[in-house]
Parts: sequence; C-alpha cells; structure tokens
Amino acid sequence: MSSTGTAIVGAFFAAFGAGDVPGAMALLAPDVRWTLHAHGIPWGGTYKGPEGVGDFFARFGEFAEPIEMTPKSMAEAEGLVYVRGIERSKVKATGKDYAVEWVHVIGTGDGRITSFDEYLDSAAIAAAMR
Repeated sequence: MSSTGTAIVGAFFAAFGAGDVPGAMALLAPDVRWTLHAHGIPWGGTYKGPEGVGDFFARFGEFAEPIEMTPKSMAEAEGLVYVRGIERSKVKATGKDYAVEWVHVIGTGDGRITSFDEYLDSAAIAAAMR
C-alpha cells in the first residue's frame, strides 16, 4: 500500500464506509489527536488515541444516526490531507435531519493518521437538536 497521506486517508474512508471499523481504526496512530471543532455540539471536542476516537463515535451515536457521510474531494499539501465532504444525519431526540458540508484537515505519518481536525456548520446541527 502506498504510504502517501491521500492513500492512507482514502483507505480510512473506504474502510469506514464499508463498515470495517476495525480496519479504519487500525489506520490511526497510537497517539492520534481527533478534534471536532463544533462549539455547543455534545460530541465536539478533542479525543486522544484510538480509544478516544472510539469514544467520539460512541458519543455521536448517542445523539445522531448517520444517513450519509461522503467525501467529495481530497488534496494533499505541506504534509496535510484536506478532505471536503457532506454529512447528513438524523438527531435521535428530535427526529430532525441535518445536512452540513465539512472539511477535514488530517495529518499522517508512518502510514497512519496522526491528527484529525473537523470543521463544519455546528449551528445547523444545533438547530436540528432543538
């Protein structure tokens, strides 16, 4: 497998999209830092290590049910991979759907994801939670 950042990130999204959670998690560095920059969203914040990333997804699953998580484009520059995409999910408590575009800024090293920063429209999610 190529060790370029886009190949690593592409493999992560492919594994996750296919429901291969163990395969996706195996692509995370032991000290990965995973941050959702989303003020006021219950699953926002910074998580550390693969166990922390598992906690992030568990926390998300407490509040929302994913409908679509689709990467639309990917580029690599200066040691980082930039991914633009769309998420559609349903808030469990209200039954409301939301759709947001997102950007992920992902660091890689030694064939694994070392950092993951997600930026999205948290106001749209907060509105669906009300």
